[in-house]
Amino acid sequence: MNNKKPHARTLLGLALLGGMMGSGQVQAGGFSTPTYGAPGWGRAFGGGSLFKNDPSAAYNNPAAMAFIDQTIAQQTVDYARIKIKYSGQAYDYAGNPMTHTPVAPDGSFDPGSGTLNTNDGGQGGFTAWLPTGFLVIPIGDRFAFGLSQVVPQGMRTTWDENSKLRDFAVDTKIETVGLTGSLSFKVNDQFSVGAGAIVQRSQGFVSQNVDLLAAAAQSPELGNTPFPPGVGSALIRVKVDNISVGWFGGVVWKPTLQDSIGLNYHAKIKNKLTGKYNFHSDSFSYATMTQPGPFGDGKTLVESAYPGLKLFPDGAHASTQLDIPATAAIDWVHQFNDRWTLGVSAMWTQWSSFKSLTLKSEGSTIVAIPYNYKNAWMTSIGGDYKATDELTLRAGVAYDQTPTRNSTRDPRIPDGDRYFLAFGAGYDIKAVPGLTLDAAYSHQFVQKVNLKTKNVDRLGAGQLDGKAESSGDVVSLSATYKF
Repeated sequence: MNNKKPHARTLLGLALLGGMMGSGQVQAGGFSTPTYGAPGWGRAFGGGSLFKNDPSAAYNNPAAMAFIDQTIAQQTVDYARIKIKYSGQAYDYAGNPMTHTPVAPDGSFDPGSGTLNTNDGGQGGFTAWLPTGFLVIPIGDRFAFGLSQVVPQGMRTTWDENSKLRDFAVDTKIETVGLTGSLSFKVNDQFSVGAGAIVQRSQGFVSQNVDLLAAAAQSPELGNTPFPPGVGSALIRVKVDNISVGWFGGVVWKPTLQDSIGLNYHAKIKNKLTGKYNFHSDSFSYATMTQPGPFGDGKTLVESAYPGLKLFPDGAHASTQLDIPATAAIDWVHQFNDRWTLGVSAMWTQWSSFKSLTLKSEGSTIVAIPYNYKNAWMTSIGGDYKATDELTLRAGVAYDQTPTRNSTRDPRIPDGDRYFLAFGAGYDIKAVPGLTLDAAYSHQFVQKVNLKTKNVDRLGAGQLDGKAESSGDVVSLSATYKF
């Protein structure tokens, strides 16, 4: 046991946490972002945080902190590169290949400039840096206190706004950065419990083109008037954020000296994001949202088509509900001998709580995009091999079910079931006692999925008929120091 005074270690921990928050803007991709250091990535998350002296227990399973025997801090930086490719066709609401008809600055049609045919496939994806940090401080023989900075949820996709996907998605970026505090109690040498709280900030940015005439053509109020699709240009941009609070807990049981079994639960977090939306539009589309339409009722074309809906192209308040789903996991770690340790995990995520992405403003619903996610499981197995006193080698595989459905999958999150294949290594720096450097590489093989999507009427009712292929690579680097 480290003989430093607890209050001194706590002050050191708070200073470290301040350094974590100074690491800059976080960008995460996918759905749930694994909250581990490089050792966990190298095992493909097998065994969770139950491996000896793993400080990621501060968030993943706080009960495991009770078995950490000295103060330990870990700072991690992950680099992610995600590639997405779409192949297929895009059609307007009438079933014709999607095109775009430009308009002149005065709002008149300008067919002389030609049409832009967008049926040429599309590529999306992103690169991102993701910092994560953990700190665990034993307090006496039974208690331990933990701090962490994590990114439990995040996703990002970017498509060219002139691609065939322009009316389905352009930019999507949602990121959640959380600060946590947790406490564990060792009941006896075999059993411990722990719990913690998270304060997190969620930020979201979404943009996509809206075909206003095509949207009006879907309205029964206008007798399904066959307005021409693909006319004008209107890009809606939405930016929202929120601060929310949640809780998590866990238990750990050590039935033998070689085995550890853990259960953890992270509760669902209510998360209402608020902010602003506006439009980047040409004069024709601007007039469609602001000037009286052709029906002599004094209303704009948008208001005539959708009574009660009023768009403010220069900006207005916006809100959306994007709750963080509950998760539950079971982990098992077995130490075969002084060199071999193996971990197995299964995690359930309650994605069925995500029904739709709904944007509201000034008391009315601008648009509601259905998703109707299903609950999903992730299973993994991985382990450590201590090759020498200084060098530890790691490997692991994982299978992650997608929560998306064929009927509602769109280019924002063209996700499929995925497999992780991971490798890693750690090295104890003898010149600096207590310091370990770890590195890991993980490749994601993502199932090729169908994108047979029809846009909601208010976005123009365009259709996609194609497939999306994705893959991902993550490189993780950690520095861990035992005080």
